[in-house]
Amino acid sequence: MKKRMFLMITLISVAASLLACILTSFVYYGFYSEDAKNQIKTITELSREPEKWGDEESVKSSVNNILKSVDYTMRFTIVDKSGVVVYDNWASGETLDNHGNRPEIKNAFAYGYGDDTRYSNTISSDMYYFAVKLNDNRVLRISREIKSINSVFAGVIPLLAVLFVMLFAVVYACANEFTKKILKPVNEMTSALDDMLEGNNVQEIKIYDEFRPLSHKIKDQKIKISEYVDELRHERDTIGIITENMKEGFILINRHKNILSINQSGKNMMRNYNFNLQGSRNILELTRNTEIIENIDTAIRENTHLTFDMDTGKNFYRYYFSPVKEQSESMVTGLLILIEDVTFQKKAEIMRSEFSANVSHELKTPLTTMIGFAEMIKEGLITDSDSIKKYCGMIHKEGLRLISLIEDIIRLSKIEEGIDGYEYNEVNLKETAEEVVNLLRHKAEDNNVTLTLKSEKVIMEANKNYISELLYNLVDNGIKYNKKGGKVDVEIFKRGVFINIVVKDTGTGIPEEHQLRVFERFYRVDKSRSKETGGTGLGLSIVKHIAELYDGAIDLKSWENVGTQITVQFPSKEV
Repeated sequence: MKKRMFLMITLISVAASLLACILTSFVYYGFYSEDAKNQIKTITELSREPEKWGDEESVKSSVNNILKSVDYTMRFTIVDKSGVVVYDNWASGETLDNHGNRPEIKNAFAYGYGDDTRYSNTISSDMYYFAVKLNDNRVLRISREIKSINSVFAGVIPLLAVLFVMLFAVVYACANEFTKKILKPVNEMTSALDDMLEGNNVQEIKIYDEFRPLSHKIKDQKIKISEYVDELRHERDTIGIITENMKEGFILINRHKNILSINQSGKNMMRNYNFNLQGSRNILELTRNTEIIENIDTAIRENTHLTFDMDTGKNFYRYYFSPVKEQSESMVTGLLILIEDVTFQKKAEIMRSEFSANVSHELKTPLTTMIGFAEMIKEGLITDSDSIKKYCGMIHKEGLRLISLIEDIIRLSKIEEGIDGYEYNEVNLKETAEEVVNLLRHKAEDNNVTLTLKSEKVIMEANKNYISELLYNLVDNGIKYNKKGGKVDVEIFKRGVFINIVVKDTGTGIPEEHQLRVFERFYRVDKSRSKETGGTGLGLSIVKHIAELYDGAIDLKSWENVGTQITVQFPSKEV
């Protein structure tokens, strides 16, 4: 704008200067021409007495007197009534044409005087002719060369050139300064608008009165723009905070599959943790997974919402593809991809499925045994009292095993659901362990196993029944899967900020390939021996869930034919 304004002012000034020079030249030429004509008229009027132009001698005398009084040349011509040139001081009368048809001659004979300005072929220049009537037979015509306008211009061109250069320099300096002054408030208003958009303080601007309506309008627009920018900035920050703190992955792409927005969860779930969204980045730069790309293409092409689950090995992710389109357009303009971690739900479904299958199997086995023995007695296949007593005892044993299994299932369900688990009480682990050891001492003696307890006085916040259940299952397993003459040592102590419960036995041990699975529901290392000992396969699973309920950790060490040591470690809480 500054260059255009400067150029415009300069061009207008130069054009005006040139026009002024041209007009001045024409005015000067007019004054010059008019003055020359007036001089001729004056000389003619002063010397028109007929006696001065009577004979040849008097004519020459008059011409000489007049020429001496001026500093320019003049032509004197005397023409008779028939148009014949009687006298001419520039040429011989015999060589001149008849002048009877010349305008100034005609007018002079008719009205007493006449004049005309025309180009003379004789002297090749513009001439001014003025004629007066001397008498009825003669006309005196005096003429003078008048320079043409071109000649005038040619004479003043050097002066005009110097004047133009000086004028251009002045115009250039003035236009530059004038442009700066005019544009200064405009530039200040523009800078103020930029500062406002960037959130900086805006100072008061001094402007011309003519600019005040524009300034007020700009200020009003600035306020509206500022409010709109603040609103957009707030919405952007709000959306940014929401998306960045979402645990779900959020990815927004356009119809060309270029990424417009992505949060950190989206990068993590795509396993592209250091992905940097700068410039135009395509979805193929984020992931090359064919299933994801195919679903993106399908959702955009068919304008349909899609959902699919992906198993990455460690996690299960559910992808939601939602096409985005503007209200005024029917074509899809983008795609919103939402990624949800459904690992917990998927594992829960798998666990429920496995749990249902295991429960069905575990319940079916004792029931089948009980029904079989009862049917044999009912059909009379067993008649003697000793056999009936024997099989009834087996039915009773399977019934007790079934009840134990159901109780363990109910107990495990309660622990998983947290029922009573958050009813924290002060639990004296030493006293609780002594109660469990005394309860199982007879069982240990029956199995020829020595049971010992070494415990510090340790207090923790927990549900006493759950802690008692945990100790009971660990010690009971140590007794059931021990050798004749073996030992089970229970030790409870506090080290630093952790409470440790250690149960060590000298039993058969757990093979290494089974150690990672013994805490699963219904998992048994030796199924035949479990039936003999009455195990349900839920004891260690209950231990695991109780430990997790109180943020505990379990460490298992086992050596085949040497023994097993299980350590449960709880974080200590001040009571």
